[in-house]
Amino acid sequence: MNPTIEINLKNLKKNWLYLNALSKKHIETGAVIKANAYGLGSNEVANALWEVGNRSFFVATTEEGILLNKILPKNRKIYILNGYDKNYKKAFIDFSLIPVINSPLNLSSFIENNKNNSMCIQIDIGMKRLGFQKDELVKYIDIIKKLNLDLVLGHLTTAVKPKNIANEKQLNNFKEIIINFPTFRKSLAASHGIFINNNYHFDLTRPGVALFGGIKDRNILNVVNIELPVLQTHFLDVGEGIGYGLTYFSKEKKKVATLAGGYADGLTRNFSNIGFLYHKKIPCPILGRISMDLVTVDITHLKEEPKKLTFIGNEQTINDLSDIANTVSHEILINLGNRYTKQYLN
Repeated sequence: MNPTIEINLKNLKKNWLYLNALSKKHIETGAVIKANAYGLGSNEVANALWEVGNRSFFVATTEEGILLNKILPKNRKIYILNGYDKNYKKAFIDFSLIPVINSPLNLSSFIENNKNNSMCIQIDIGMKRLGFQKDELVKYIDIIKKLNLDLVLGHLTTAVKPKNIANEKQLNNFKEIIINFPTFRKSLAASHGIFINNNYHFDLTRPGVALFGGIKDRNILNVVNIELPVLQTHFLDVGEGIGYGLTYFSKEKKKVATLAGGYADGLTRNFSNIGFLYHKKIPCPILGRISMDLVTVDITHLKEEPKKLTFIGNEQTINDLSDIANTVSHEILINLGNRYTKQYLN
């Protein structure tokens, strides 16, 4: 009996339309759908976004770009964020994949193998992860301008906190560098950056996790709903422990439901003894340690014995879970695993 993940493509499309409306009409809204659309299915997600007008797609790896090419019509753009890989020279040419060039070494490899194809450059404005350093860019700027440059890209470090001083500092860093590229398109804002203000929008925004409900905004709709089936119910007597390590002992008689779903399905162990599943709007505390395939939940207070409980839904979103787990909603989505039976609502 597999747990079910319901993916609301209708809400996904509404989220894209809302994010698109936050920018001025001449600004394009793209979509970051790397890692199999954050685990929700590239095929269905890409097609849904295409239906509402999305034409630029960002993925991490060349393999993801090749897969996306099979899904989308030809009049699209597929950007490879991790850069150019000469091992996929033929794929970059045949499928018109657009690499985001992040270093002089990557640039040299691109020129040697794919000089006539479109490309982007990423500028490191403070992330210290990928991208040209300012002094490197000065050295190679004339070479870059002679190439088929599609986009100049930057990435903010602290957009999740709009008032953080680093945002304005990095915006100014970006502005200072793009003076050298007056006629080329620019992109800076990803999901959270879109919400700072329109000074961060430039020519193209790149929402990712926001599309899937992973950002706290009253107009962003929940896309994911997960219900776990109850496999068994039993009673826990006073003084009895439950689960690996016996991390919970009952102080009163309780009725317990064991459900199909564990840390292999995104219920990370740090939800143990502090997390909840829901019966309609009623919270049901997790008792004991979550195991790989199972979770035990207190249902003593329910008037009926449930056949399933909700892990993610309107009562508990991926944002709520990221707060409990002290992580980001991106990680909650990615950790959901592959065992769910997917159901798409459109």
